[in-house]
Amino acid sequence: MPESNADPAVAAPDAEAEDGPITFAEAVPKFVEYLASYRSYSPSTVGAYTKDLRTFEEFLSGGNGHMPMPGEITRHQVIQFAVSLSGKAPLTVRRKLACLSSFFGFLQDMGYVQGNPARRLPLPKTEQLVPVTLTPEEAQKILAAADTPWNRCLVILLLTTGMRRSEAVEIALDDIDLENGQLLVHGKGSKERTAPLTEEAVEATRHYLQHRKKTNCHRLFVSQTGEAIQGRVVNQMLDRVLEKAELVGRGITPHTLRHTFATHLIRNGTDIRTVQELLGHSDIQTTARYLHSDTRTKQAAVGKLRGLLGSLAQNTEPAH
Repeated sequence: MPESNADPAVAAPDAEAEDGPITFAEAVPKFVEYLASYRSYSPSTVGAYTKDLRTFEEFLSGGNGHMPMPGEITRHQVIQFAVSLSGKAPLTVRRKLACLSSFFGFLQDMGYVQGNPARRLPLPKTEQLVPVTLTPEEAQKILAAADTPWNRCLVILLLTTGMRRSEAVEIALDDIDLENGQLLVHGKGSKERTAPLTEEAVEATRHYLQHRKKTNCHRLFVSQTGEAIQGRVVNQMLDRVLEKAELVGRGITPHTLRHTFATHLIRNGTDIRTVQELLGHSDIQTTARYLHSDTRTKQAAVGKLRGLLGSLAQNTEPAH
């Protein structure tokens, strides 16, 4: 069987190869079920991959409803699809092509197709963007503008734990241990980590719980009707707080608070491995970008070289 660039465990351990042709329409729900149930992908990621496959289907069918079988789709057609995405953000194109590679890799491992036409496709280059971070003054302005127990608790948790927006909305009441000052975070790919809570985070959480809507919902953050919130609600909350803090237009998002958390730790001498664990990064290279972007720390480090060359460096006569 040809080599696949899909994940090594792309098929469930007890899955057996299945023979016989399968249509694209039949293959998509099988792949989606695998992502959701076996790989434990988040609903947003599963939804994005489903949409990507529908876009690919529309491209190949050309709007006439004729869709080739998955085993008939060629690498040439996949590359044509990639070319049709020119003009879209490089990260968007990369995600769509990664989706196709995983999709065909899954079908190959399940025995539905013989090869993966999306394996190791050439990918568009992406710029290494410097993460937007808050200054201490901006962080304090945001906190001052978060003047309800709900807003204040959420802002403080995002700033002091570095959680992702999706992780914040997933917090359950049972995940919080205020007595010991820690929180169980459910990260990407069903990975869990323990986040220590600052005194401010414990106090803000206690205060919010006293005002939390009476409900049977097990989530920490609930709406005014007592239902679990979605990620967009966090953005809406932050937008209102930013307007009150007069910080609109700075490009600040919930992820900015995560960047601020990481950058502040790096600037204060926290080792990169610890920052990696606190952020829940599987690849330390993802964490390393905070080292690259932290100019202040690098300037302070270079400043420690004073005196290395002694007075000779300061009294050098220009050459004649």
